Amino acid sequence: MAPPGNVICTGPLHKFTLRTTAHDYPEINPGSFANKFRGQTALITGSGRGIGKSIAAAFASAGYSVAITARSADQVDATVKELQKQYPDNKFIGVAADGCDRNDLEKLVSTVNQKLGDIDVLVCNAGTNTFMPFTMTDPDDWWYSLEINLKSPTELTRIVLPQMRKRNSGKIIYTSSRAAVADLPWTTAYGAGKTGITRFAACLQVELDQTQKIDFGFEENGISLFSIHPGEIETDLHTTGFPEKTHKDAPYIIEHMRALDAKRPHFDASLPAYTCVYLASGKAQKLRGQYVDCTRDIGEVLAARP
Repeated sequence: MAPPGNVICTGPLHKFTLRTTAHDYPEINPGSFANKFRGQTALITGSGRGIGKSIAAAFASAGYSVAITARSADQVDATVKELQKQYPDNKFIGVAADGCDRNDLEKLVSTVNQKLGDIDVLVCNAGTNTFMPFTMTDPDDWWYSLEINLKSPTELTRIVLPQMRKRNSGKIIYTSSRAAVADLPWTTAYGAGKTGITRFAACLQVELDQTQKIDFGFEENGISLFSIHPGEIETDLHTTGFPEKTHKDAPYIIEHMRALDAKRPHFDASLPAYTCVYLASGKAQKLRGQYVDCTRDIGEVLAARP
C-alpha cells in the first residue's frame, strides 16, 4: 500500500496542495456513516468481486439495503452470502444480469424495486479492459468494450432515472478511470468508454438541472451524478486485461506495464468504496456532475471549491 503524499494543483486550484491518500481517511471514515441510511436502497453493478464488492460492503455498513449484480451467478450468490453474514441486519438481494442486454437490465431494476423498493443510489461500476494495440484489436472486441464501459451504464441510467425524476431525489455514480483524462496507449476502447461516461455524467447533470423544473416543476434538481477515478487498485482486470493474444503478439506491453506498476502508487479498495458513500450522503454537492479523483482528500477538494 502506498503511503500518503501530496500533489500540487495547477489551474483554478493552483494555490492548494491536495493530499494523496492510499486508503480511507478521516473525511470519509466509515464510522461517520454507520447505519445512517437505513431504509434506503443502493444498486451496485459489477459487485460480485473487486472494487464493486468493496463498494457494496461500504454501502451496507452505512445501513443501505444493497442489490448485488454481475454476470456471474456464482459470484453474486457468494457475495450476497458473505455480506449478509457480515451485516445480518441489512437486506441484500443478488441478481445475475448481462449489462449489455437491455432485457436483463429491465428485469434487474424491476426485481430491485419489487424486493427492496425505489433505488436511491445507483453505482455503475461494471467494466472491462484489454491491453492491446488498436491495429491488432478485433473490431468486435473493441466495440464490446465500449458496450460494457459506456452503453451498459447509460442504458441502466435510462431505466432507473424515471423513478428518481418522479420523486426528485437520487444519486448516480459512475466508475470512470484516469484513462478518461490521461493519454494512455494500448487501451483505446477503454479510454474512449471512460471518457464517454465521464462526459455523460457531466452533461446529464446540467440537463437534469433544467428539465426537472421544466418537466416536473421542481425549483431545484434533487438528483446528483458523479464519475470517479477509483485509484490504481489490483483487481482481476490485471490478469484478464492481458489475453493470450497480447502475450503472443505484443509482449512489450506486458513488460511496460510491469515496469509501470513497480513505480506507481497502489491504493486500497476502501478508498473508492467510502468515497462513493460520501458522495451519496449529499456532503459533496459542490462536485455534482464532476469527475472525482478518489486518491485526493475530498475534504480538501471541497474546501478549495468556491
